[in-house]
Order: sequence, then C-alpha cells, then structure tokens
Amino acid sequence: MLRRILNALYLGGALAGAGSIVAIGLLIVSQVTGREMGILVKGADDLTAWSVVAAGFLPLAYTYRQNRHIRVTVVVEQLVGWRRRLLEIFILLVSLFLASYMTYSAFDMIRDSFRFEELSQNLIVIPIWIPQSSIAVGSLLLAIAIMDDLVVSLLGGQPAHVVAGEASRASGQSQRWTS
Repeated sequence: MLRRILNALYLGGALAGAGSIVAIGLLIVSQVTGREMGILVKGADDLTAWSVVAAGFLPLAYTYRQNRHIRVTVVVEQLVGWRRRLLEIFILLVSLFLASYMTYSAFDMIRDSFRFEELSQNLIVIPIWIPQSSIAVGSLLLAIAIMDDLVVSLLGGQPAHVVAGEASRASGQSQRWTS
C-alpha cells in the first residue's frame, strides 16, 4: 500500500512537470499567434519562466527512481559485495542530506515570501510564493524518493535507480551516445 502511494506521488510529480512543459508550449504558441494578430499576451514571459522551473523540479523524484539522473559511478563500479553496499548507503545518506537541505531552503524561501507578502514585479502580479512552491514540492519529492531508497537499502534491498539501471542494461538500452 505504501509503495503504491509513493509511486503515485513520484508519478504525480512527473505528470505535473509534463503539464508544465505543455503549458510552456501553449504559452509560446499564444505569444506567437498574439503577436501576429497584434494582441499582447499579458504575463506570458513570467508564466513561461515559472513553468520552466516547475518542469525542472517537479519530476526530479520520478526521474531519479527511473535512473535518468546523471550518476558518476567510477568508484562504485569498482567495488563488490558489502563494500559496494556500504558506499551506496553512504552516497544515499549524503544525497538525502543535500536534498533535505534544498527542501528546507525552498520552504524557508516560501515562508519568507509569504510573511513579507512578496509579489511578482511584472505584468501579472501574484504572490511569489505560488510559483516558488514547485521548487519546494519537487525538492520534497526528491528527498522522499532518496529516503525511500535508503530505507530499502538498509533493509537489504536494491535501490530503485539500481534496479532501473540493470533493467535498461538487460533490455539492451545503452547509456552511451551512439553514432
């Protein structure tokens, strides 16, 4: 049950990120069309910028779980057995610390924006904490995904990104560029 909830959260972040990409495309099309018709699409630049941020942060957990983040595994691949497992757990701990700090900083930024009633400074005036929320939510989902893998590793299982990487190698998908 918990696994289904977590996977749904990760997928929800990915779908929200995909929705942000669709929003970017629609905003660009509306700007181009509006320009040809002499109509100003108010705030399209701001909305596009905020959508780019959302598209970058919201799918972080999903792409992490699918082994789609860049990982430097030169040292890890040289180890086997308990040494490799210990290094993987250490890496997950460091990653969890960094993702948690990023999450804390994002929520702190939102708290300050909310407390000081900070508004955007452009054509569309909205509370700035609203677009900043995508940073906090995406960072939180990433921290949860890393914690998920850490718990699985500590219980003797394989982290999701390792399982996904092995599955892609087994299916013949190459991680390298081909000519």
